[in-house]
Amino acid sequence: MSDDALGIPEHRDTVERLEQGVARVAPPDDLYDRILDDVRPTATVVPFRRRLPVWVSSAAAAAVAAAAAVALTLAVTQDDGGLGDPIREVSVSNARIDGTLALYRGDEGNRTLVADFDRVADAPKDHFYEIWISRPGSDVKIPIGAFTPSQGHVHLEVPLPTEDKRLSIDISIEDENGPPAHSGDTVAQADLT
Repeated sequence: MSDDALGIPEHRDTVERLEQGVARVAPPDDLYDRILDDVRPTATVVPFRRRLPVWVSSAAAAAVAAAAAVALTLAVTQDDGGLGDPIREVSVSNARIDGTLALYRGDEGNRTLVADFDRVADAPKDHFYEIWISRPGSDVKIPIGAFTPSQGHVHLEVPLPTEDKRLSIDISIEDENGPPAHSGDTVAQADLT
């Protein structure tokens, strides 16, 4: 017998003695079935279901959140809706957007941001504009509404979720298939302090 067949050379004597003392017998034909009966689980096997990639559920959640924000928080109108005079107002003007952002306080004390833009460039294909608020100097941005211009015009009334007296407004371009976080593509900023 070769060294490979016997295993490690220093155990050759032990392997040869074992082969001489133990008769080689074939296992019973039903041995495999008996082993399976002993180890087979009694539970039923659930068929495999494919899981969606994580990015699909994240993209779907972002799309639902954007749609809900548009449907629930934005009122597209052409008048002030009885808001009265603004408590703060700033002009926004650059190559992509031209108009005003105004802050109103309702009779019940709730505040509303009104974005009134006369010139808004179309967003790139599969993109939209989103309005974010934050405290001045903070990196934490909260999305409060999204829009696409209609013939270059936008009028939005967005109820604010905070009573902070100082607000920074950020308007960005977001990818419809992108993450829900701010894209970093800011097209306009203003402070309402």
